[in-house]
Amino acid sequence: MSFEDTQGLKETKKDIYGKCVPCITNLYEQLKDGKTNVDLGAALKCWKVVAVLDSMEECIDLLSELEKLLNDDIKVKGRFGSVDDIKTTKVIVFNVSGEAQRKKLYEILQDCSKRINPRAEITYHRGCVELYHEIFGDWRTWKQTAVIQKPEAIQPIIQRIRKVLFWDKAT
Repeated sequence: MSFEDTQGLKETKKDIYGKCVPCITNLYEQLKDGKTNVDLGAALKCWKVVAVLDSMEECIDLLSELEKLLNDDIKVKGRFGSVDDIKTTKVIVFNVSGEAQRKKLYEILQDCSKRINPRAEITYHRGCVELYHEIFGDWRTWKQTAVIQKPEAIQPIIQRIRKVLFWDKAT
Protein backbone atom coordinates (compact mmCIF):
# COMPACT_ATOMS: atom_id res chain seq x y z
CA MET A 1 0.00 0.00 0.00
CA SER A 2 1.45 3.37 -1.03
CA PHE A 3 1.28 6.57 1.01
CA GLU A 4 2.52 10.15 0.93
CA ASP A 5 1.79 13.49 2.54
CA THR A 6 0.02 14.92 -0.53
CA GLN A 7 -3.33 13.84 -1.95
CA GLY A 8 -3.63 11.50 -4.90
CA LEU A 9 -0.04 10.22 -4.67
CA LYS A 10 1.00 13.21 -6.82
CA GLU A 11 4.62 13.19 -5.65
CA THR A 12 4.94 9.42 -6.03
CA LYS A 13 3.63 9.54 -9.59
CA LYS A 14 5.89 12.50 -10.39
CA ASP A 15 8.90 10.60 -9.03
CA ILE A 16 8.08 7.41 -10.91
CA TYR A 17 7.87 9.13 -14.29
CA GLY A 18 10.33 11.95 -13.62
CA LYS A 19 13.07 10.07 -11.73
CA CYS A 20 12.65 6.29 -11.60
CA VAL A 21 11.81 5.58 -15.23
CA PRO A 22 14.62 7.82 -16.60
CA CYS A 23 17.11 6.36 -14.11
CA ILE A 24 16.22 2.74 -14.90
CA THR A 25 16.18 3.57 -18.63
CA ASN A 26 19.68 5.03 -18.25
CA LEU A 27 20.93 1.78 -16.72
CA TYR A 28 19.11 -0.32 -19.32
CA GLU A 29 20.56 1.59 -22.28
CA GLN A 30 24.12 1.40 -20.93
CA LEU A 31 23.85 -2.33 -20.22
CA LYS A 32 22.28 -2.97 -23.61
CA ASP A 33 25.14 -1.02 -25.24
CA GLY A 34 27.67 -3.30 -23.54
CA LYS A 35 29.27 -0.69 -21.29
CA THR A 36 31.43 -2.04 -18.47
CA ASN A 37 31.76 1.33 -16.70
CA VAL A 38 28.25 2.58 -16.04
CA ASP A 39 27.23 6.11 -15.08
CA LEU A 40 24.81 5.61 -12.18
CA GLY A 41 23.31 9.04 -12.70
CA ALA A 42 20.49 9.89 -10.31
CA ALA A 43 20.67 6.51 -8.56
CA LEU A 44 23.24 7.98 -6.17
CA LYS A 45 20.77 10.62 -4.92
CA CYS A 46 17.89 8.25 -4.27
CA TRP A 47 17.43 6.58 -0.88
CA LYS A 48 15.08 4.22 0.90
CA VAL A 49 14.68 4.19 4.67
CA VAL A 50 13.12 0.94 5.88
CA ALA A 51 11.31 0.12 9.12
CA VAL A 52 10.74 -3.57 9.88
CA LEU A 53 7.86 -4.14 12.29
CA ASP A 54 5.76 -7.04 13.57
CA SER A 55 2.36 -6.16 12.07
CA MET A 56 0.35 -3.85 9.84
CA GLU A 57 -1.04 -2.22 13.00
CA GLU A 58 2.50 -1.32 14.05
CA CYS A 59 3.14 0.14 10.58
CA ILE A 60 0.09 2.37 10.92
CA ASP A 61 1.03 3.30 14.50
CA LEU A 62 4.54 4.25 13.39
CA LEU A 63 3.20 6.42 10.56
CA SER A 64 0.85 8.09 13.04
CA GLU A 65 3.68 8.70 15.50
CA LEU A 66 5.88 10.01 12.71
CA GLU A 67 3.19 12.45 11.59
CA LYS A 68 3.32 14.12 15.03
CA LEU A 69 7.07 14.74 14.80
CA LEU A 70 7.62 15.70 11.17
CA ASN A 71 8.26 19.22 10.05
CA ASP A 72 7.65 20.62 6.58
CA ASP A 73 11.21 20.14 5.30
CA ILE A 74 10.83 16.34 5.22
CA LYS A 75 8.44 14.94 2.64
CA VAL A 76 7.04 11.51 3.42
CA LYS A 77 6.15 8.99 0.76
CA GLY A 78 6.57 5.26 0.29
CA ARG A 79 4.70 2.02 0.83
CA PHE A 80 4.03 -0.45 3.59
CA GLY A 81 2.98 -4.05 3.95
CA SER A 82 4.57 -7.21 2.64
CA VAL A 83 4.83 -8.81 -0.77
CA ASP A 84 5.46 -12.17 0.87
CA ASP A 85 2.53 -13.62 2.83
CA ILE A 86 4.86 -16.16 4.45
CA LYS A 87 6.86 -13.48 6.27
CA THR A 88 5.70 -12.62 9.75
CA THR A 89 7.09 -9.07 9.65
CA LYS A 90 5.81 -6.04 7.76
CA VAL A 91 7.84 -3.15 6.42
CA ILE A 92 7.48 0.53 5.73
CA VAL A 93 9.69 1.71 2.89
CA PHE A 94 10.17 5.48 2.72
CA ASN A 95 11.44 6.96 -0.57
CA VAL A 96 13.78 9.86 0.13
CA SER A 97 15.68 12.24 -2.14
CA GLY A 98 19.08 13.28 -0.91
CA GLU A 99 21.34 12.28 1.92
CA ALA A 100 20.29 15.10 4.26
CA GLN A 101 16.63 14.03 4.17
CA ARG A 102 17.65 10.39 4.54
CA LYS A 103 19.66 11.19 7.64
CA LYS A 104 16.87 13.27 9.26
CA LEU A 105 14.18 10.68 8.56
CA TYR A 106 16.39 7.83 9.78
CA GLU A 107 17.03 9.62 13.08
CA ILE A 108 13.35 10.46 13.61
CA LEU A 109 12.33 6.87 12.83
CA GLN A 110 14.93 5.51 15.25
CA ASP A 111 13.24 7.57 17.96
CA CYS A 112 9.60 6.91 16.94
CA SER A 113 10.01 3.19 16.48
CA LYS A 114 11.15 2.70 20.09
CA ARG A 115 7.69 3.84 21.25
CA ILE A 116 5.92 1.44 18.90
CA ASN A 117 8.20 -1.59 19.03
CA PRO A 118 11.62 -1.48 20.73
CA ARG A 119 12.71 -4.40 18.53
CA ALA A 120 11.89 -2.58 15.30
CA GLU A 121 14.72 -2.49 12.81
CA ILE A 122 15.42 0.78 10.98
CA THR A 123 17.86 0.67 8.06
CA TYR A 124 18.56 2.55 4.85
CA HIS A 125 20.06 1.89 1.43
CA ARG A 126 20.25 3.34 -2.05
CA GLY A 127 16.92 3.56 -3.84
CA CYS A 128 17.39 0.90 -6.50
CA VAL A 129 19.67 -1.40 -4.56
CA GLU A 130 17.40 -4.36 -5.41
CA LEU A 131 18.15 -3.82 -9.08
CA TYR A 132 21.71 -2.50 -9.01
CA HIS A 133 23.40 -4.66 -6.35
CA GLU A 134 23.49 -7.74 -8.55
CA ILE A 135 25.84 -6.09 -11.01
CA PHE A 136 27.59 -3.43 -8.91
CA GLY A 137 27.86 -5.10 -5.50
CA ASP A 138 27.49 -3.37 -2.14
CA TRP A 139 25.80 0.05 -2.49
CA ARG A 140 28.20 1.53 0.07
CA THR A 141 31.01 1.28 -2.51
CA TRP A 142 29.16 2.81 -5.46
CA LYS A 143 30.67 5.84 -7.19
CA GLN A 144 29.22 8.03 -9.95
CA THR A 145 30.78 5.68 -12.49
CA ALA A 146 30.56 2.07 -11.37
CA VAL A 147 32.42 -0.92 -12.77
CA ILE A 148 30.30 -4.01 -13.38
CA GLN A 149 31.24 -6.59 -10.74
CA LYS A 150 29.15 -9.50 -12.03
CA PRO A 151 28.95 -9.59 -15.84
CA GLU A 152 26.91 -12.80 -15.65
CA ALA A 153 24.07 -10.80 -14.06
CA ILE A 154 23.75 -8.34 -16.95
CA GLN A 155 21.32 -10.33 -19.11
CA PRO A 156 18.98 -11.21 -16.21
CA ILE A 157 18.97 -7.53 -15.16
CA ILE A 158 18.22 -6.43 -18.73
CA GLN A 159 15.29 -8.88 -18.76
CA ARG A 160 13.98 -7.58 -15.41
CA ILE A 161 14.21 -3.99 -16.62
CA ARG A 162 12.50 -4.92 -19.88
CA LYS A 163 9.57 -6.38 -17.91
CA VAL A 164 9.26 -3.22 -15.83
CA LEU A 165 9.68 -0.66 -18.60
CA PHE A 166 8.24 -2.42 -21.61
CA TRP A 167 6.03 -5.14 -20.12
CA ASP A 168 8.42 -7.67 -21.65
CA LYS A 169 8.00 -6.45 -25.22
CA ALA A 170 10.98 -7.14 -27.46
CA THR A 171 13.02 -3.97 -27.92
